[in-house]
Amino acid sequence: MSRRHVSIFILVAALLLGHTHLIFAQEETKGKMILPPMPVFNPHWQFGVGAGAGYDRGEASFEQLLTPTFQVTGAYHFNEWMALQLSVSGLKAKNQIVLERKTYSWNFIQPMLELKVDLRSLLGGWKPDRRFVPYALAGIGTNITYSNQDAKGHKQNNGNEEKSVFGNIWDGRRINTAFRFGLGAQYWLNEHWALTADVNANMLPDSYNSKQGTRPVRNASSRDWRFNALLGLTYRLGKEYKVTEPLYARPKPVAKPVEEKPQLITRDMAELVVNINFTINQSVLRPSESDKLNKLYEFLVNHPEVHVLLTGYADKETGTPAINERLSRERSAAVAGYLRRRGIYDGRIHTDHKGDRIQPYDFPAANRVCICIVLNSKYL
Repeated sequence: MSRRHVSIFILVAALLLGHTHLIFAQEETKGKMILPPMPVFNPHWQFGVGAGAGYDRGEASFEQLLTPTFQVTGAYHFNEWMALQLSVSGLKAKNQIVLERKTYSWNFIQPMLELKVDLRSLLGGWKPDRRFVPYALAGIGTNITYSNQDAKGHKQNNGNEEKSVFGNIWDGRRINTAFRFGLGAQYWLNEHWALTADVNANMLPDSYNSKQGTRPVRNASSRDWRFNALLGLTYRLGKEYKVTEPLYARPKPVAKPVEEKPQLITRDMAELVVNINFTINQSVLRPSESDKLNKLYEFLVNHPEVHVLLTGYADKETGTPAINERLSRERSAAVAGYLRRRGIYDGRIHTDHKGDRIQPYDFPAANRVCICIVLNSKYL
């Protein structure tokens, strides 16, 4: 081997050793990871289109009153289980003159503002990368009807004989208030696209179908009803969740005399850190957190010499300072109550709350939390 080759070999070895030393130095500077990366909900938009069939309740058979319908939607999902949705649906509606068994139709379009609730996240806790997402919705909007020529023409041809049939006939364009309730589900094919199925009921004024109702409800006019069933596609703009950065303990401090024992509790003094997450505006322990609560309890049982500090936090971007102060206090109290009920001595449990004055994490949802720090016995 020539001197040149030896020099190159020594240079490469030195670079590799230096790089390895740099990696270990960085890890030593960061300290031990006490909170791994975790997914947190990311507010986002979803847009959808759908088509299907509508049925207007009337005296004729079901299949005679079926009509095609469409729907476009835009929904902003601002937390794990709730979204505000704007939808526009419509096309054609149909009813029948019973005596002549003759159907007549008109057109409508119906913009709605709806509250959409993710039932799976509400009842079982939010989880990322779900395929099947059932939901419920309720809303209010306007129903704009037009092209009522069939009903008008029939009444003109039959004169006063049809007065009792078309007691609420309208002409031109009419704007009505509409209420909607519905259920649906999404099946996500990938990160951005989902198949959607939706069924809903729409409550409308008695004048909607031009006919006058014969069954008053509490001295008011009867309501007309329209039912829709639709299939469609939904597109998610952006991502449903983000992943937080890992949290590292600070490097171990240089040993100090007993009289200089630190007064403030820091992460490097912890033997175990557990984050108990809460739903927005709630302080009730979620079933999805049971594994973490059980882990904390078992550690305390197996290490009777340690104490635990429970600190509650609240999301600064929701609520008011007063509400968040109460929420953070109730969240730490909820975890403390769980440990006491399972037999952990009260003198080992210490509680604190920070309201929204301190935000330990970058993502708002991650701050709806009670951070449970089990203190290292040598600091007690």
